[in-house]
Amino acid sequence: MRPVRQSLLAGGLATLATAVTLGLAPGAAVAAPAPRISVNWFGTADVPAHTATVGGRYACGAERGLAYIEVHLDQRVRRGSITGFGFGVIGACTDDRTGGTWTANIPADRGAFRGGPATAIARLVVEPNSLTETTEPLRLVRHCARH
Repeated sequence: MRPVRQSLLAGGLATLATAVTLGLAPGAAVAAPAPRISVNWFGTADVPAHTATVGGRYACGAERGLAYIEVHLDQRVRRGSITGFGFGVIGACTDDRTGGTWTANIPADRGAFRGGPATAIARLVVEPNSLTETTEPLRLVRHCARH
């Protein structure tokens, strides 16, 4: 054999070994989809009520069970930050309901959320033991009540 062909054969065997190791061989099991959560780019700030409302999308993946969203919101202001915690109720991840949208109303711990940039940490919890988290920037837009 020529040396060029031996190196081609060696390269091909190495590629095949890598594919088998990674589970890319024909008939290999495919991993179940993981749960996902995202936060919308915009939320609303209701200054008189000292609350913010944020939302997003979720996907249960292969998880099934009772599900809810936890949201921590942080907004930097002149001399500190405004923080708050709230829940978004989903109900359950079932074979018929594997994803959708969520909304959470978040009361401020102290002070009031205002229009401007903020950061949300959103967690999708699917009972009994699944947790998916994301940290995303968003912009709060001041909510104007109509009279």
